[in-house]
Amino acid sequence: MARSALPAAPPAEDDSGASLVSFVVDSIVDGVMRGRYVPGQRLIAADLAEDYGVSRAPVREALHMLAGEGVVELVANRGARIRRLSVAELVDFLEFTEAICVLGVRLATSRMGQEEPRAEVIRHYDAVEEAWARRHARDFVVALYQYHIALNRIGGNRFLEFFYERPYIRFYTLLLADLVPGFNWDKYIDNYRLIHATILSGDSHTAVVHFASHIRWVLSNMRRSEAPA
Repeated sequence: MARSALPAAPPAEDDSGASLVSFVVDSIVDGVMRGRYVPGQRLIAADLAEDYGVSRAPVREALHMLAGEGVVELVANRGARIRRLSVAELVDFLEFTEAICVLGVRLATSRMGQEEPRAEVIRHYDAVEEAWARRHARDFVVALYQYHIALNRIGGNRFLEFFYERPYIRFYTLLLADLVPGFNWDKYIDNYRLIHATILSGDSHTAVVHFASHIRWVLSNMRRSEAPA
């Protein structure tokens, strides 16, 4: 597979080892988000160290951290590889993240009377519409993820922000692009237009209801795709 754009420069040499490990972790996950790495692809520590301009030690530690979060698998005598997830695992993941995103939707909606938060939500939603217009599943899912990051940040709950931006959340979210929106582009965007409009209206209860209903619909479609023919 041809290599795409390399990651940003690593932290300065006098930074702690922990900073270098975090840099490698973020670089690998961002590489998945950008299509540089794909599920099932082997990750070779020596190549990663060269690409990121670091020694092999922080790379090895980063791979172990990512293995603990379910992003990579460590294979005996073969290094690591990006994990593949089953439909059932992605269903479980989406059920889990629904609970997180519901809180973000509720908290952010209550702040839509403020000019700056409202403008930020609108700006991130415009990216969702742009990706939808191009029918690019990966970009669409990433845009939705960034939209919810904005909602969580506006909501102001620091634990919510922390958990939703964990590397494994970013990784698993991207894998949803293999299943959603699938053949349901128009219904998917119609749902999100309704969610977005209700968020802007400031009606937290109705925004949460619409969002939860959308997730129930997505999960139903995912489970059908898993069912044997």
